[in-house]
Amino acid sequence: MPVADVVQTLTTVAEALDHAHQQGVVHRDVKPANIMLTKDRIVKVMDFGIAKMASSSKTQTDLVLGTPTYMSPEQIAGKKVDGRSDIFSLGVVLFELLTGRPPFTADNLSALLFAIAHQPHPPLNELRKDLPPMFQEVLDRALQKELPRRYRRADEFARELRACLQNLAA
Repeated sequence: MPVADVVQTLTTVAEALDHAHQQGVVHRDVKPANIMLTKDRIVKVMDFGIAKMASSSKTQTDLVLGTPTYMSPEQIAGKKVDGRSDIFSLGVVLFELLTGRPPFTADNLSALLFAIAHQPHPPLNELRKDLPPMFQEVLDRALQKELPRRYRRADEFARELRACLQNLAA
């Protein structure tokens, strides 16, 4: 996909996730396969099958659910998740769509989970020299390991993505 289409699509996904989060729903499995575009280019966020109500106490916090490549560090640790976990996963999707590869890779599942939880993602500008520095800043914030340093809400992420789109057009 062209960069502008990627950013526009993921901005819409971020807005949809923000709406879900405001209703107390955390998706917990944000990945490319769960983002669909209709023939009319309408973005749909699919498969809320493992979604969790943020206020629910029925799901164990030490239960790990999701697709490993797109999991947030707190999901891997089996900790309580909130919308910021979906933001991390959407950051992984953004990185992958911009570079053609996920930010964290390894030879086996244990090594992958360790990389996600403890290693920094590769610098975007090493893989895509054609993108403005703002893209690196947005990805760095979305992929923060520490929750307080990540975007608090998906609509903040969406606003920053829109700014990236405007930066591209300039």
